[in-house]
Amino acid sequence: MIQITNVIKDYTLASQVYRVLNGITFTIPEGMLAAIVGPSGSGKTTLLNILGGLDSPTAGEYLLNGRDVSHFDPDEWAHERNHTIGFVFQSFQLIPSLSARDNVALPLVYRGVPARIRRIQADEGLERVGLGHRKHHRPAQLSGGQQQRVAIARALVGDPPVLLADEPTGNLDHATGLEILEILRQLSEQGKTVVIVTHSAEVAQVCRQVIEVQDGHIVTNTLEMEQKV
Repeated sequence: MIQITNVIKDYTLASQVYRVLNGITFTIPEGMLAAIVGPSGSGKTTLLNILGGLDSPTAGEYLLNGRDVSHFDPDEWAHERNHTIGFVFQSFQLIPSLSARDNVALPLVYRGVPARIRRIQADEGLERVGLGHRKHHRPAQLSGGQQQRVAIARALVGDPPVLLADEPTGNLDHATGLEILEILRQLSEQGKTVVIVTHSAEVAQVCRQVIEVQDGHIVTNTLEMEQKV
């Protein structure tokens, strides 16, 4: 479960303080498929960075699976990300010189997993996203949709409970984007907490919880609206 309470994020540029997030509060339950939406500059990317430990809140509290991670140092966050959070990016961020198998296995290298076990788990991950037959192909030999499937397999290889996806369908055609979205939906049904940052209304409509951010504030949260009914 993700619980954010009164989170504020300020940036200082040329002695000027800019408030990007202003008292953000929400809860994303375990196993939820949630979307964070908002226009460019609304603060949604900053919020995603805080959720993934790539940035720290200026003030407020962040509980991840019941643990206060608000003020983790970089080493603590590196450990947390390697065991708790998987990332999927719009630009895939695969290493061109590595095969699909080796790209998927890369997070396991940092955990000290033996090579034989890495290969087995990477192959299982690729099978999970329907790419077992492409494990020896490099990114340039794969379509955009296939590359995103590899990226999802990489994010899942350590079986993290939380998956953060930054515009995961943004570089894909409509049909392929729907296929990727269906994979993410199925993962949430299997118990993963999946959070998607998107500007796409179509993507948001598939999600069970939609958190809309504007000018650093939450303007709507469909989960809260449901609870009030």
